[in-house]
Amino acid sequence: MKKILRYAKSYKWLIILSCVLSALSAILSIIPFVCIYNIINIFLKNLQTNTFYHYSRLAVYSAALSIFLYFIALIFSHLAAFRVAKNLKIRALNKIIEMPLGYFELRSSGELRKIIDENTLLTEDFLAHKLPDLSATLIMPLAIISTFFYFDWRLGAVCFIPLVISYFCLKAMMGGENKNMMGKIMTAQEKINKEAVEYVRGIPIIKVFQQTVFSFKRFHSTIIEYRDLTLSYAKSCQIPKTIFTVSLNSFFLFLIIMAVYIYNHTIDKSEVFLNLVFFILLSPLISTIMMRLMMTGENLIQAKEAVDRIEAIATVRDMNIDEQLEFPKNGDIRFVNVSFSYPDQEQRAIKNISFEIKSGTKVGIVGHSGSGKSTILSLLGRFFEIDSGNIYIDNVNLKNISHKAIMKNISFVFQDSQLFNISLLENIRIGNNDADLDEVKKALKTSRCEDIVAKFPEGLESIYGSKGIYLSGGERQRIALARAFLKDSNILAFDEATSGCDSENEYYINQAIKNISNDKTIILVAHRLSSVIDCDNIIVMDNGNIIEQGNHKDLLKLNGLYKKMWDQHLKTSNWRL
Repeated sequence: MKKILRYAKSYKWLIILSCVLSALSAILSIIPFVCIYNIINIFLKNLQTNTFYHYSRLAVYSAALSIFLYFIALIFSHLAAFRVAKNLKIRALNKIIEMPLGYFELRSSGELRKIIDENTLLTEDFLAHKLPDLSATLIMPLAIISTFFYFDWRLGAVCFIPLVISYFCLKAMMGGENKNMMGKIMTAQEKINKEAVEYVRGIPIIKVFQQTVFSFKRFHSTIIEYRDLTLSYAKSCQIPKTIFTVSLNSFFLFLIIMAVYIYNHTIDKSEVFLNLVFFILLSPLISTIMMRLMMTGENLIQAKEAVDRIEAIATVRDMNIDEQLEFPKNGDIRFVNVSFSYPDQEQRAIKNISFEIKSGTKVGIVGHSGSGKSTILSLLGRFFEIDSGNIYIDNVNLKNISHKAIMKNISFVFQDSQLFNISLLENIRIGNNDADLDEVKKALKTSRCEDIVAKFPEGLESIYGSKGIYLSGGERQRIALARAFLKDSNILAFDEATSGCDSENEYYINQAIKNISNDKTIILVAHRLSSVIDCDNIIVMDNGNIIEQGNHKDLLKLNGLYKKMWDQHLKTSNWRL
């Protein structure tokens, strides 16, 4: 509740007022039952009818006031709930925007959507509906039992028997090993959500190869894991829930036994009968309240887990950044004894590597899959914190440069570039929102994209995606290239930018990179060696180590790994159908 009140800010008083009004509403709802008791007593004892009308009016007024207070309580709780949900989302999304890209490499979009969207909805629902009910539920048993003791303490005392039994049943269902069960279930739901997104994305492959859901073993295993978890939880609650339900419906049994005993040991038989009727009328309220308490208790656990999961995102430790230094202009890049391993991975992806990239030069990074090529670019963009060593830009440690400054001064073109469901012009302007049309056209010309735009009647205003135009993988990469060129950064990093392209688009992309490389620092991570043969320096990676460096001709003379890769490249380029 402290966390929730913190997110409510000035609206926290609405939450408190909502709980208070709901509790008052609950107390007022008991008054009509007391009035009914007195009305019956008037008829049995032939008392004055004026008192009858008094109790009738009191019953109506108290019921109406109870409904009104509860209505106001719900208005307050909804207003506060909407504000809390808004603040939770804003904090989580603001944090996500600031996070380095490495965070998203380790978490799927489905998992993040589940955490942010569904958990804020859970918190909102708890505050809007369950919390006012919880405050009423907590006060009602005390009010009812107090009323019982006022009329007949002996009948009130036996009402504690099923209450105590139901309390221990609740403790058995929500305590012990089951205490953390809700967190485990929510984690399992997040896993299912994550794997479901991957499964939907893979449906074309499933259809092509005539596979079933069982071919996606991780998706299937998460479903089985969730099933086993919920079944074990349900089975552990089976006996306590049965006893809980029976005990809450057995008030009348204890009341009748005690009433018979009192009836046989008292003179005023009518009062015993009247008290028994009153207790039997009011005791079902206790059953309803205890059932509601069980449900709201579960909702409370869910809300706690929901807030904790959003807090886990919002409180992710930021990178150590001293923003007093700006990003150096036209600086050399140096890796000095850099080592790095991905989170939860024991084996290092990069092992004590050192190299230098001179400003304005073109450098290629090659090697087999998993050798650490793309990791170098990730560390240069500071997507992750390095384990040891240092990275310098013109003798300024990368740790002393803000992530925002790094992203502003380094352009990345990834293997699978993302285009949004907006116009081509807007897609390209993502690189520079302030760019005018002439600058966009210049970037299109440099990236050899003019033919792509020309084939659509609406040109740059053509909408990409749903019910709009569609581009091939190579064409998307060239548009992404135009976006990067428009950004006009001094350092351009290409991570397998041509791996998904046909020979024509690969040629256009390579020509575009040559056109732009005169005054830029270019870093090319590539599988296809044809993309790096004109580089000033080529770094050859193997198992996280740099094993060779030099230009194309020098590396061929070494007769090492690069020479073997080049020979394989020549063989495959000569293949014919």
